[in-house]
Amino acid sequence: MAMHFDKEMVNPNIARTVRFTPILFEWLIKVKARENMSFNQVVLQCVKNCMMQDCEEK
Repeated sequence: MAMHFDKEMVNPNIARTVRFTPILFEWLIKVKARENMSFNQVVLQCVKNCMMQDCEEK
């Protein structure tokens, strides 16, 4: 399943440190390689997808 990256997610400017479990980190690395995206782009897109799903449920 291909992941679509939204143009509005380009050039993020708020830095944060996030610690991942080994399983999540390995999965993110696989998605990054498969989708030819940066690690940061994958994380941002995953968060946005969760945010959109949460908004739809309310």
